[in-house]
Amino acid sequence: MGFLTWAAVTGIGAAALLIPPLTVPIAGYLGFGSAGVAAGTMAAGAQSYVANVAAGTIFAKLQAAAMLAPTP
Repeated sequence: MGFLTWAAVTGIGAAALLIPPLTVPIAGYLGFGSAGVAAGTMAAGAQSYVANVAAGTIFAKLQAAAMLAPTP
């Protein structure tokens, strides 16, 4: 996992942010959750590639959306 994982998360995440009803489900599919990034997921691979996630990035927006989503 590295650049390709980061690129996939960024590309899929950007598309998800453009369609609000899909943002939370897609964020969950990528590995973002209410407690943070789940180990072993695409989101974890992307985070390990980038290391420090800056505020306002697609990664940060997906994490924020997942944390604000109601828990079923």
